[in-house]
Formats: sequence, C-alpha cells, structure tokens
Amino acid sequence: MNKTIFYFYSSLNGSMLGVLLDEAKKLIETKQSKVYFVMCEGFFDHCLSNPTGNVGICKLCKSQTRKIILDTLGDDVIILKLSDYCNTNLSKDEIIIESAESLKRFRYKDVGIGYATLSSYVHLTRNQKPKIDHESLGYFKNQLFQSIKLVDAFENIIDDIRPNRICSFNGRFNEIRPVYEIAKLNQIEAFLYEFEPLVDGTSAKVVFKNILPHSVIGNRWKFDFCWNDINLMPGENAKLAEEFFHNKRNGIAAGDKVYVKGNASGVLPENWDNTKRNIVIFNSSEDEYVSIGEEWEDLTLFEEQKDGLKFIFEKFKNNTDVHFYLRVHPNLKSISYKYHTDLYDFNEKYSNVTIIGPSEEINSYDLLDASEKVVVFGSTIGLEAVYWGKPVILLGCSWYYYEDICYIPKTKDEFVELISENLKPLHNLSILKLGLFFYHRNSTYIENKPVYSHVNYNSVKYQFLNKVVFGYNYQKKYKSVKIQAFYIAVLKLISLFLFKNKYILPTKEE
Repeated sequence: MNKTIFYFYSSLNGSMLGVLLDEAKKLIETKQSKVYFVMCEGFFDHCLSNPTGNVGICKLCKSQTRKIILDTLGDDVIILKLSDYCNTNLSKDEIIIESAESLKRFRYKDVGIGYATLSSYVHLTRNQKPKIDHESLGYFKNQLFQSIKLVDAFENIIDDIRPNRICSFNGRFNEIRPVYEIAKLNQIEAFLYEFEPLVDGTSAKVVFKNILPHSVIGNRWKFDFCWNDINLMPGENAKLAEEFFHNKRNGIAAGDKVYVKGNASGVLPENWDNTKRNIVIFNSSEDEYVSIGEEWEDLTLFEEQKDGLKFIFEKFKNNTDVHFYLRVHPNLKSISYKYHTDLYDFNEKYSNVTIIGPSEEINSYDLLDASEKVVVFGSTIGLEAVYWGKPVILLGCSWYYYEDICYIPKTKDEFVELISENLKPLHNLSILKLGLFFYHRNSTYIENKPVYSHVNYNSVKYQFLNKVVFGYNYQKKYKSVKIQAFYIAVLKLISLFLFKNKYILPTKEE
C-alpha cells in the first residue's frame, strides 16, 4: 500500500492545516494510501505562528495539535513526532554567518536552508538585508539550527517509513522548504498545497506537484490549461481575459489586491513635458521576491532594483531629451528600509528623474498612457502595459518572462540600447492567456463546488477587543467556531502577558 506523509508546523494556522487534513481524509476514506502526520509539537523554538518563541503560545499549539488531527482523521492516521527522529550532532557554535548574503547561501546536506530562513525573516519584517551582529546572531543561528534538525529528523523519517509522497503547504519558508528539498533529493513525490481566495469569501485548494508554488517554469502549463478550459463557453476565455485588464485599470478587484482606485483622471506630474521622451518605470515590492529561489535571481539583470535604476540614470544624466518617472510600488508605502527610502535620493541627484511616491495622487494608468515606453522589474503592470499597447522592457523575473511580450536585455549595454531605441510594442496571444490565468484559473482547483471534500478549512472573521480574530470551520469548542476562536485569542493574549519570549525579532539592516 502507498504511504503518504503530511507535514505541517502549527495548528494555529488553521486554514493551512485544514487543507492538509482535507487531503489526508480523502486518502483515508478512499483507502488510496496509508497516512502519516508529522507536526512540530514543540520541536521548533519559534516559527511563523510564534516568531518570538513565546512559551505560552507554543504550549497552546502543542496542547491542541494532536487532538485536532485525531478528531479529524480518526484512528487511521499515524502521528509521528519530529523529536523522536532527531539525532543532530552539530552545535549552534559551528554555524558561521557574517552577513545577509552568507545567511542566504547557507546549505546543509545539499539543502538550501539559508534561503528558507531569510525568506521567513523577510516575510515577518520586510527587511531584506538584516544586519548580522551580536544582537541578531543568536536569532539567525537558531533559525538555521532548527532547519538542520529538521533535515536530520526527516531523513530518518524517510528511512523508517519509505513514503511514496510527502505533502505540505506552500514550501517557501524555513519550517517547510527543507522537507520539500529532502523529498526531491530522495526522488519522493512532493506535493505542496495552497489555497486561492474566491469572490464568495471562501478559498479553493490548489496543488503544486514537485515544484514550488512560485516557480515560473513549473507553472507555465497553466496558461494554456486555463485558456482551453472545457467549462468555458466559446470565446469566454478571451472575454474574461479582457475583463481582467479593464477591471485592473478601473480599480475593480481582478484576482489580486486593488492598488488603483477609480478611473484614470488625466493628471500627470507638474513637470511632465510632452516634447521629451518620457519613460515610466514601475518598480516592484522587492521584499516579496527575496529568497524565493535561484530562478528568480538568475533571471534578474541587477542584484537590486535600485542598482538598475542608478545604472540607467547615470547613463542618461546628461541627456536632456529623456526624462524618467519612477512610480514607487504602493505596497512600499509604510516601508522604512533602504530599498525604499534610498529611491528618493535620485530626485536630488538627477535633474531628468522624477520619483512619484506610493501615496501621490497620480494614476499609474495615466503615466502608462502618456509614456513612450515602460520599464518594469516584474510586476503585473508590465503585462498590462503590453496589453494597452506600450513597449515594455523587463529587468527581472516575472510570470510573463518567457512569453515573448517584453524586451528582455541580457546585458547592461543592451538595456541602454533598448532605452535609446524607438521600440515597437510586442503582442501575441500570451497576453490574453496570462490575463485569464491571473483572473480565472478555476480549472486548476482541486475541488470547485464545494471547495473541500471532508474538512471545511475556510476561516471566519470575528471582532474581538477591536481586533480581528480568525476561527476555522473545522475547529470548534462546544460545537461553536466562534467560541473556539475567542478561546484561542484569549489564551494567546494571556500568554503574551504571563510567558516570556525566547527571542526578539531583529530589525536592523545592513
């Protein structure tokens, strides 16, 4: 009989755990596989659910984990403890890191645990270059040490169980990524689950088989798959794709966060001069892409976006015919780290550069329409600019990197040439295919109606002491989701007052 291991680190992330429980229950009910469940149960000192390692919150998670799994899956599941399989001989003192870069490059047994560690940290703080000093060293060493122990424990679990498949959630962060990489190294199927929000407030499950959810190459098949969805009426694919671009322009939700409110107004920066060659640059929220993986780094022309900006501004600083307008990504509005704040220095240094902050009342589509060409680092507005008939230069990895709709310089000199030349817009069917992919990928969902088979993992929001708390439909106390949600919220609050934090989250940058 097949053997499947499900692994997750916290019962407090109820929807994520619920997705895995639903898939595990499906295997049990259909007798397709013997099911094992591996959870943290105190193996980690701190995690994404408890980043400072509060002792009380850790105890809370441990106290309910096993009960939730057994109540949901019954006696047919075998629960394994990571601590029973860990025999790490390495000590924290043997871990040497001196910078954010050395942290990111740290490997153990061919597993890139440094990538995952930095990714988790950036997710929590949005600081993409943490300073490694006497204050932060202990925190980062412990993060790496936890990953080392996880690698060793899972190697032993694999030797003991000999699974056909290992399943987990997302795979980007340091509680999960090492397990995904170990599965790949041992040629074991690795299924990573995710969910995607739907208009009715629920979420649909998706699965990534032997790829990370953010792999561009690994997800390209979906563009054609969604386009050829047999559940769509003839011509509906193109209609929905067009709707995506028009909704985005008009500030209507189109599968992601809305950054532009209302219609374009025609208002441009006061110094806009139509007699000049006006080139608009849209940067990205750079921290979102840090430590995703080698693919995203290898396809980037510049190590950092501000390096690329400085390079091109220097090249054209004496060219009075060209003016650059940098629209800072709205998601950087509250960020005080250098990858955001340093951008405004360009205003002072270059007379033909204008920086438009994320809060300024200038519509991005007005800038796009009036520009000669658009430069992007990978954000979706690059795809939109192509749709609206603009030549686009792409400087970083993106979902549309391989679709032949942008000019992609391979060298810095080629980048300069593309800025200098009069470029024609590129256009092919991939534009609409990608629009549909971002807007309507129902065909990739595991289930549609309902979105789950056995375990309703969807969350419910409640107000508690002027804060939002989440309940999960499958987690109940006295048959009530709300009582359980408030119970957990109260215990978390008490824990923060009564129990100590093992760690302080570092915030200084290099």
